[in-house]
Amino acid sequence: MQSESNPTEHSMKYPQKETAIIIYSLLVFYLLLVIRNAWISDDGIITFRVVENFLAGYGLGYNPYVRVQAFTHPLWMFLISLIYFIERLFIPSVPNALFFITIFVSVVLSFLTVFLLLTRVSKPGILPLGLAVLILSLSPGFIDFSTSGLENPLTHFLLMIFVVVYLNERPNLLLLAFISSLVMLNRMDVFVLVAPALLYAWWMSSQRKNDLVKILIGLMPMLLWELFSLFYFGFPFPNTAYAKLNTGISDTLLILQGGDYLLNAINWDPLMFLTVALAGITLYFERHRKFIFLFAGVLLYVMYVVKIGGDFMSSRFLTAPLLLSVVIVSNQLTARQHQLTGLGLVILLGVFSMRSPLWASNMVLYLPTYPISDRSGVSDQRMHYFGNERKGQFNGFVENGFRDDELGSEFAGRQWRFTGFEKVYIAEALGKPGYKKGPNIYMIDYYALTDPLLARLPVSEWEIGHFRHDLPDGYLKTLETGENQIVDSNLSQYYDKLQFVVSGSLYNWDRIIEIWKFNTGQYDYLLEEYTSQLSK
Repeated sequence: MQSESNPTEHSMKYPQKETAIIIYSLLVFYLLLVIRNAWISDDGIITFRVVENFLAGYGLGYNPYVRVQAFTHPLWMFLISLIYFIERLFIPSVPNALFFITIFVSVVLSFLTVFLLLTRVSKPGILPLGLAVLILSLSPGFIDFSTSGLENPLTHFLLMIFVVVYLNERPNLLLLAFISSLVMLNRMDVFVLVAPALLYAWWMSSQRKNDLVKILIGLMPMLLWELFSLFYFGFPFPNTAYAKLNTGISDTLLILQGGDYLLNAINWDPLMFLTVALAGITLYFERHRKFIFLFAGVLLYVMYVVKIGGDFMSSRFLTAPLLLSVVIVSNQLTARQHQLTGLGLVILLGVFSMRSPLWASNMVLYLPTYPISDRSGVSDQRMHYFGNERKGQFNGFVENGFRDDELGSEFAGRQWRFTGFEKVYIAEALGKPGYKKGPNIYMIDYYALTDPLLARLPVSEWEIGHFRHDLPDGYLKTLETGENQIVDSNLSQYYDKLQFVVSGSLYNWDRIIEIWKFNTGQYDYLLEEYTSQLSK
């Protein structure tokens, strides 16, 4: 068993000048790949519309004045909103500013993540430092989601700060819990990754009772958000959770789909599997309890991803466990021969993969039949949206962002004015279409990402990440006219109460009572009656 000394002490024993040359050379290499492959996903653009509504004073919903949480990353949404707000104060006429702001913030956070990894976590020397950067740089998934408009870059940055604090000889439990709270605010389920380490740090403390109080205080930001969410939206979780997790699909089918998600990663991004396996093998021989509990979080999170069926975006949910695995490998893999072997495998799998970030951005241009989706519905989203002339997608940074004919200038973030809903539009994708149409079009989709009623109705068909909820009779007319014309009496009654929660006066005491009833299941019988009628 390796001693439990501070695993970052080594950094003071290495020549600073030589270290700096290695570190900054590797950082430049990583940064160039991130910028070259930078893009914005359609799901990321869903948050753009929320940001516009929020800063315009129309609420935190996807549709103005309809309080439905269509985003799963509150901290990321507020960070983008803050920077966008500051930008509008000083440079109010930049077209498509949200696109470039999101790319910029993502690149900065990704740079800081790798900087902390190299300067505060990894062992010194070209082999461990090079191994760390090459794994992250040659992993298609990690490079893809170092930008994308989704919350991954902020998750990576917060995880790295957590690791830096956690690896101190006596970690500050209040700070550790506070960072964990921010991790949850950015994406709730990522807490699974850090929970074992946080628990271990608490268990090893000399004053567990007092430190438990510190942990509870540190977790307050997340607890306060949950209280706000319950009051403001009427529900503790994002609407997407109700749409994607309350599906009635058997656990067996989801686990099988989750297995396919892992197989997709092994096929398209083999460095992920290699690195997680290498981290496990490293800890078998170099047993350091702090890193063992970090790895326990990696395994638990991967199991969780399999249980929920994974995602339709290839490797999206696996970048965070990859990062923690790199932390383990770069710090604990000490034998030079093992480092050389690992480096050779990384180069072999990373450089010579068709999806290598070194050249994969151009595949859609040169290989018209290049597969973007596999048989299980998992897709290479960056490949689809980066710069695809055939599909009319130009979301890559090197393609100069949104083209005028794609987004237009009217609602490019400068004239976001709500004057009333003109019509209801049912979209196949809510990102760019919703942002392009502006705030005066009421947008919904069959996957119920922004609609609280559809999110609670049965799923008629599904591919992972896309669970179709059919519109009940009379619902479209209800949305178009503003008057309840839902045919089924039980569902009609349920809709009235739900509408009061998401659109009624915030401070109405009757609304608070309705929120209580919804979250304690007192209206579930209305949905059950409707569902039973459908099955007849």
